[in-house]
Amino acid sequence: MRSYYPCEQIRAAEEPLLASLPEGTLMRRAAYGLARVVATELHTRTGAVAGRTVTLLVGSGDNGGDALWAGVFLRRRGVAVTALLLAPDRTHPGGVAAL
Repeated sequence: MRSYYPCEQIRAAEEPLLASLPEGTLMRRAAYGLARVVATELHTRTGAVAGRTVTLLVGSGDNGGDALWAGVFLRRRGVAVTALLLAPDRTHPGGVAAL
């Protein structure tokens, strides 16, 4: 059985950590974790990471920022990254700039 937490509860739990870290740190940590999972999948399925192609489906807000930053980390490993922005006017600006 899976259980989920409401957004308000997650935000409340993250608030003290966010206040104690430089801006963007938590997002980049999450993105790094995502990039590692994707790199592992690429390696498992294709035998390599570098030279592969990934398309990011990027929503608005911080989750979209996570995806964009993950794209940054994947590019550093030699992956060709394309981002499809679902809400360009609401896409995380720092993530777009980084990618």
